[in-house]
Amino acid sequence: MMNPYQKYRRQDEPTGWTRMDMLLALYDKALERLDRAQAALVAGDPGTALPQLAKTQLIVTELAAGVRVEVNPEANTNMLRLYEFVAHALARATVEGIESSRKVLRTLREGFEAVRTEANELERSGRISPSDQFQMVLETA
Repeated sequence: MMNPYQKYRRQDEPTGWTRMDMLLALYDKALERLDRAQAALVAGDPGTALPQLAKTQLIVTELAAGVRVEVNPEANTNMLRLYEFVAHALARATVEGIESSRKVLRTLREGFEAVRTEANELERSGRISPSDQFQMVLETA
C-alpha cells in the first residue's frame, strides 16, 4: 500500500494528492481525533483522551509550521494566532477546550475547502510547485 506522501509525489496521475488535499486531510484527522478525545472525556476515560489530544496538538503544530508569515503578514499572523489558541485550548484537556478547538479548525477547514478546486488547478498546472515537506502527514496519521 502506498503511503500518502508517495501518492502525493505521483503528480503524473490526476488522482495524485495536492498540497490542498494534504492540508484538508490533516484538518480531517485533527477533527476526527477531537471527536475521539471528547467521547473519551465524556465517558470518564482521560487515559484514552490525552493521546488523541496530543496527536491533535502535533497536527496543529505542523499546520502552524507551514504558515509563511512573509507571504501575507496580517492574514498569516492571524492564522498563527488561531493555531496558538487551539493548542492552548487542547492543553486544558476539557470538553469545552475541545469544542472551541473544533469550531476553529472546522471553520479553517471550510475556508480551505472553498478554494480547493482553484488551488489544485494552480498546483497541477505548475503555477504552484508541489511541496516536498509532507513528513508531517506520516507523523500524524
